[in-house]
Amino acid sequence: EWFVKFRFPGFENTKFIDSPLGKIPEGWEGKLIKDFGEVITGKTPSKKDPSNFGNDVPFIKTPDMHSGIFVTDIGESLSVKGADSQKKKYLPPGSIMVSCIGSAGVVSINSAEAQTNQQINSVKLDDEKHREYLYFALIDLEETIKNYGSTGATMTNLSKGKFEALNAISPSKHIDEFHETTSPMFDEILCLSRKNDTLKVQRDLLMPKLISGSIRL
Repeated sequence: EWFVKFRFPGFENTKFIDSPLGKIPEGWEGKLIKDFGEVITGKTPSKKDPSNFGNDVPFIKTPDMHSGIFVTDIGESLSVKGADSQKKKYLPPGSIMVSCIGSAGVVSINSAEAQTNQQINSVKLDDEKHREYLYFALIDLEETIKNYGSTGATMTNLSKGKFEALNAISPSKHIDEFHETTSPMFDEILCLSRKNDTLKVQRDLLMPKLISGSIRL
């Protein structure tokens, strides 16, 4: 509502001006994705060395990103050795991740320090107040990402350079207010996601015992 339909508080009295992105509220501006922070393309360490993989650093892939806003449950992890072999690929918590190869346009936020594979471009935010806004802005760009990344082949492949050059409207006057409104909601979603993960573990531990009869209700 705020950033697509421009129905933010006080929009009725706002002047709209022309921009390369169409009419936008006065005081807003068009920015490139790279203006919000450093863009990092993930990488997979050598699989020839099994010691690169372990249980230390979450290694996020596109299938891990389908569970919701935050990635809290991952299928594979790297060892410290494997992750440190590509130190520039570390993502701090709160980075915005976007799948750009194959099933392109999936957007998620990492909940802990992590790395991703090469199918994902991520934005290490310069300002955490942009977290919620950029998450929704990139979701709104899903079709653009799919179409822009297409090379005529069957699989979308949006390069880092093209991803960095995607346009998004920056509502500088309203970012603080939007962050203050939505950040508690995002934090609550993350908390509930982690609780769900804990319940899944407990379920998986209890079900075999219930089925075998070693535990009775």
